[in-house]
Amino acid sequence: MEQVLYSLPDGWEWQTLSETTLNAKADIVDGPFGSNLKASEYVNEGVPILRLQNVDRLSFINKNIQFITKEKAEQLSRHSYKVGDIVITKLGAPLGKACIVPDDFEDGRIVADIVRARINEDAFDKRYICYAINSSVCVKQLESQTKGATRPRVNLSHMRGLILPVAPIAEQKRIVEKLDALLTRIDTAIEHLQESVTLVDALLKSSLSSMLTKQEHWDKVRLNDVCQITSKLCDPREEEYLDMFHIGGANITSFSGELIGLKTAREEKLISGKFPFDNSMVLYSKIRPYLMKVARPSISGICSADIYPLTPDNQKMNRDFLFYLLLSDLFTQYAIEGSSRAGMPKVNRKHLFNFEFFLPSIDEQKSICESLDNLVEKTNEVSKELTGKLSYLAGLKASILESAFKGQL
Repeated sequence: MEQVLYSLPDGWEWQTLSETTLNAKADIVDGPFGSNLKASEYVNEGVPILRLQNVDRLSFINKNIQFITKEKAEQLSRHSYKVGDIVITKLGAPLGKACIVPDDFEDGRIVADIVRARINEDAFDKRYICYAINSSVCVKQLESQTKGATRPRVNLSHMRGLILPVAPIAEQKRIVEKLDALLTRIDTAIEHLQESVTLVDALLKSSLSSMLTKQEHWDKVRLNDVCQITSKLCDPREEEYLDMFHIGGANITSFSGELIGLKTAREEKLISGKFPFDNSMVLYSKIRPYLMKVARPSISGICSADIYPLTPDNQKMNRDFLFYLLLSDLFTQYAIEGSSRAGMPKVNRKHLFNFEFFLPSIDEQKSICESLDNLVEKTNEVSKELTGKLSYLAGLKASILESAFKGQL
């Protein structure tokens, strides 16, 4: 840990998380291991269970709360939390997200990937300790324990041994008061920016729906009338496909259609059948249609068998129009309604091609798509600017925390 520590102001000292409790063994615990708690044991009401998605950095997420029966909770009494406790994540990146369970919540239990810490409030300000856990000095310590891991995870002893820069109690309270004021203002700015990002996204989707709304002279067609799947499954191990880029659902960004993280068939060591595609096609991911994963590639390659490579009849339908059509709320709702199945929602080929819609002339399609492309370009510029501001504010929060725990606030 030495590489992450630094000289502290006079009167401060380095202390472990264990030292901020009365009894570390009882006051710092994690959730039940393995089969002691299964998702199948969750019930509609009862004793709440805190999971990874309920814990963010300095923020408790009171959404999608799961419950277990009182009987099961009794069996897991050792893995309890109370309102006012600090809860910390020990799985995933970034590690060590910590927050305080709010007073308006309920006592309950934690899952295996959460640590609960109960601070000795006679000697320490628990809000100060929570802020410290979220600072870079503590995050770096946890990250140093997981180098090379594909899914970062630390154990309970790492959490108990976490080294914190601890100020005298009066200074702790002063720092907390200053951090509360500064970070609240930043969080308010972040919230407003996030609302703006949501508004920009909603505006684009609304404009898309508006431009595809039926006009009197448009013809009613089925997708099958203007579009086909012409590709046949190929073996990606054959020489002609080995160095082609492969596109799976994970490579398509929701709604925007941006292609990310592409690798060749050789790099991915693919063995199962894939569809060849080229830049005349639109790629539609049939898994989880609510994700709206549609792409219009500028390259040739191969795609997952869970992606439909759609070839429009260019005498009837413009490729860009097909792309936007598959992103529309009209089509997405249709796809969702036809994809309900146990396990994995999936759009089958028959349902896809039975989709009915109103089709303008080719010239109108081109005009509509030009307008949509221009709108997408402008909204992307705005979104990029807003995202940059959000990134700056997130960095500012981290910088303020770092300064606070070096005695510079």
